Amino acid sequence: MAKLLTHSIIAFIILHASEAINPPTSVLDLSDKFLEVKDEGMWFVEFYAPWCAHCKRLHPIWDQVGHALSDSDLPIRVGKLDCTRFPAVSNKLGIQGYPTILFFRNEHVIDYRGGREKESLVSFAKRCAAPIVETIEASQLEKVKLSSRSQPSFVFFGDSSGPLFDAFNTAANAKFSIARFYSVSPIQNDSSFRQRVIVLKDNVEIEFNEELDKLTEWVVRERWAGFIQATSSNLAEIGASGKLVVLIVSSETQKLNSSSPIRDFHRTAEDASKELRKQPSLWNRFQFAWLDGPDLASQIQMATVSEPHLFVFNYTSYEYYLSEDEPTQMTTKSILTFLEQTADGVDNETIFAFGGRHLITRIKRMIFELYWNIAQMFATQPLLSSCLFGVPIAFLSIICYSICSADFTVDRDEFYGDEDELLDDEDREEIELPETDDDHEKAE
Repeated sequence: MAKLLTHSIIAFIILHASEAINPPTSVLDLSDKFLEVKDEGMWFVEFYAPWCAHCKRLHPIWDQVGHALSDSDLPIRVGKLDCTRFPAVSNKLGIQGYPTILFFRNEHVIDYRGGREKESLVSFAKRCAAPIVETIEASQLEKVKLSSRSQPSFVFFGDSSGPLFDAFNTAANAKFSIARFYSVSPIQNDSSFRQRVIVLKDNVEIEFNEELDKLTEWVVRERWAGFIQATSSNLAEIGASGKLVVLIVSSETQKLNSSSPIRDFHRTAEDASKELRKQPSLWNRFQFAWLDGPDLASQIQMATVSEPHLFVFNYTSYEYYLSEDEPTQMTTKSILTFLEQTADGVDNETIFAFGGRHLITRIKRMIFELYWNIAQMFATQPLLSSCLFGVPIAFLSIICYSICSADFTVDRDEFYGDEDELLDDEDREEIELPETDDDHEKAE
């Protein structure tokens, strides 16, 4: 009995120890069979390589995403696939880098390009799993307006038929991963209720008034709030709207400081973004965004940028435009004037653009990014960076010193010996030769 109890305790300890080392997870390990089932239902999959450092950092977050989606009762299966073991899957799906995160929904494949935080990943998955067009009552519209403060929403009013609804449905099927789409049924005995499409954002309603075939492009342009925070993760998506991005270099901490000039400039830029809406010609060309710190702006401009700062960025060509005015002296009117001049200069090709994607510029950017990354390493972790770079340099220095200080001269005597000894040997041979001849004559 005691022996049985001992074995039970040992088994219990081993079981819990294994769970501590490999905690239970809701993430499925996928194989090449995934290609056969990827179009069945909804899948949220991470494609990774075991040697990738970014993938290793994402793994614990991905487990949390799996648990969160499992608890939400949504029909989403979360998985991960090792592309080094199943290269056929990565080749079939066109995986170019690691980690790559894709959402599969009934033959639709949606590439995730947002941040690697748990909240961002879960929010993206829920948005992709939601109904493409959610039908709501007019009484629920206030709730949608509240949620649209952080995420713009597109709403269709009227009967679910006709050219406008067909265009709205097409746009929703194409862009359901980047925005929420709603349909409000008409109210009975309400003659003022008419078919229309609006976007709810920044506490205002903006109605679509363009050609029907432009509705999808309009959704892409209006999917962002008027003044958003830009990061290295979402800057590409902001630039994909087709607008020039007005980047405000600010600071999350300083913009709350009432005595800081950064706060005043941030508010001026925010007022300019609101005034921009009143000028449709500029509203369709520019998107305001702000950066928390100058790091990303410095990498774009390949120079040290200080706060506050303003520049217009074209993500497509990677060109940027600068104003001649000092940021601290700018007003709402001067910012709008600068944007008007920039728009005219781009259209007429009379404005000078910095940066770009030319070969020489790309080489300069690579060199600058290398320098910037090393400088950031020393600024954030000087001791570790000193060891990381100092130890190899010290070894190389020792090797180079040893090679340069070594004596490679060769002493002639080591190969030819002493000249006196050589001469004695030659004399000895000369003496021995005559004796040999005499002996030969005597023998005869």
